[in-house]
Amino acid sequence: MRKSTVTRTVLIAMAVAFASPALAQRTEPPTPTSPPTGSTTDTTPRTLSFSDLDVNADGKVSKDEAAADARLTSHYAQVDRDGDGQVSEAEYAAGHQRTDTTTPP
Repeated sequence: MRKSTVTRTVLIAMAVAFASPALAQRTEPPTPTSPPTGSTTDTTPRTLSFSDLDVNADGKVSKDEAAADARLTSHYAQVDRDGDGQVSEAEYAAGHQRTDTTTPP
Protein backbone atom coordinates (compact mmCIF):
# COMPACT_ATOMS: atom_id res chain seq x y z
CA MET A 1 0.00 0.00 0.00
CA ARG A 2 2.84 2.35 0.80
CA LYS A 3 4.39 1.83 -2.64
CA SER A 4 1.18 2.72 -4.48
CA THR A 5 0.78 5.91 -2.41
CA VAL A 6 4.33 7.01 -3.22
CA THR A 7 3.85 6.20 -6.88
CA ARG A 8 0.57 8.08 -6.95
CA THR A 9 2.17 11.09 -5.21
CA VAL A 10 5.07 11.09 -7.68
CA LEU A 11 2.69 10.90 -10.63
CA ILE A 12 0.57 13.76 -9.27
CA ALA A 13 3.70 15.86 -8.67
CA MET A 14 4.89 15.19 -12.22
CA ALA A 15 1.48 16.07 -13.67
CA VAL A 16 1.48 19.34 -11.72
CA ALA A 17 5.05 20.12 -12.82
CA PHE A 18 4.28 19.53 -16.48
CA ALA A 19 0.93 21.35 -16.33
CA SER A 20 2.33 24.47 -14.60
CA PRO A 21 3.80 26.08 -17.75
CA ALA A 22 0.50 25.53 -19.57
CA LEU A 23 -1.42 27.12 -16.71
CA ALA A 24 0.95 30.07 -16.63
CA GLN A 25 0.37 30.86 -20.30
CA ARG A 26 -1.99 33.66 -21.18
CA THR A 27 -5.28 32.28 -22.39
CA GLU A 28 -7.10 35.41 -23.59
CA PRO A 29 -6.17 36.89 -26.96
CA PRO A 30 -4.01 40.02 -26.90
CA THR A 31 -5.86 43.30 -26.99
CA PRO A 32 -5.44 44.87 -30.44
CA THR A 33 -3.87 48.30 -30.39
CA SER A 34 -5.58 51.03 -32.32
CA PRO A 35 -3.53 53.09 -34.77
CA PRO A 36 -2.38 56.50 -33.54
CA THR A 37 -4.66 59.40 -34.25
CA GLY A 38 -3.56 61.58 -37.12
CA SER A 39 -2.59 58.69 -39.33
CA THR A 40 1.04 58.72 -40.37
CA THR A 41 0.25 57.15 -43.74
CA ASP A 42 -1.05 60.42 -45.18
CA THR A 43 1.90 61.99 -46.97
CA THR A 44 -0.02 64.93 -48.40
CA PRO A 45 1.70 68.11 -47.22
CA ARG A 46 -0.56 70.13 -44.95
CA THR A 47 -0.98 73.77 -45.92
CA LEU A 48 -0.30 75.91 -42.88
CA SER A 49 -2.27 79.09 -42.35
CA PHE A 50 -0.57 82.43 -41.87
CA SER A 51 -1.39 82.36 -38.15
CA ASP A 52 0.11 78.84 -37.87
CA LEU A 53 3.37 80.18 -39.25
CA ASP A 54 3.39 83.54 -37.42
CA VAL A 55 4.44 81.94 -34.14
CA ASN A 56 5.30 85.19 -32.33
CA ALA A 57 2.11 86.87 -33.65
CA ASP A 58 3.91 89.98 -34.91
CA GLY A 59 1.97 90.05 -38.18
CA LYS A 60 4.95 88.84 -40.25
CA VAL A 61 6.47 85.47 -41.05
CA SER A 62 10.24 85.47 -40.74
CA LYS A 63 12.51 83.00 -42.54
CA ASP A 64 12.87 81.06 -39.28
CA GLU A 65 9.09 80.82 -38.89
CA ALA A 66 8.70 79.89 -42.57
CA ALA A 67 10.93 76.83 -42.01
CA ALA A 68 7.80 74.95 -40.87
CA ASP A 69 6.46 75.11 -44.45
CA ALA A 70 8.79 73.63 -47.08
CA ARG A 71 6.76 75.14 -49.90
CA LEU A 72 7.01 78.66 -48.47
CA THR A 73 10.69 78.20 -47.65
CA SER A 74 11.51 77.24 -51.23
CA HIS A 75 9.67 80.31 -52.60
CA TYR A 76 10.30 82.77 -49.78
CA ALA A 77 12.07 85.37 -51.96
CA GLN A 78 9.23 85.39 -54.51
CA VAL A 79 6.53 85.65 -51.83
CA ASP A 80 8.38 88.48 -50.02
CA ARG A 81 7.39 91.01 -52.70
CA ASP A 82 8.77 94.10 -50.94
CA GLY A 83 12.05 92.38 -50.09
CA ASP A 84 12.02 93.36 -46.41
CA GLY A 85 12.94 89.83 -45.26
CA GLN A 86 9.47 89.29 -43.77
CA VAL A 87 6.30 87.92 -45.36
CA SER A 88 3.17 89.87 -44.49
CA GLU A 89 -0.27 88.30 -44.43
CA ALA A 90 -1.12 90.01 -47.73
CA GLU A 91 2.09 88.70 -49.35
CA TYR A 92 1.34 85.24 -47.99
CA ALA A 93 -2.22 85.28 -49.39
CA ALA A 94 -0.98 86.57 -52.77
CA GLY A 95 1.67 83.83 -52.84
CA HIS A 96 -0.97 81.17 -52.24
CA GLN A 97 -3.24 82.55 -54.96
CA ARG A 98 -0.35 82.56 -57.40
CA THR A 99 0.77 78.99 -56.62
CA ASP A 100 -2.79 77.63 -56.45
CA THR A 101 -3.38 78.53 -60.10
CA THR A 102 -0.10 77.01 -61.27
CA THR A 103 1.56 73.70 -60.67
CA PRO A 104 2.62 73.23 -57.03
CA PRO A 105 6.25 74.12 -56.31
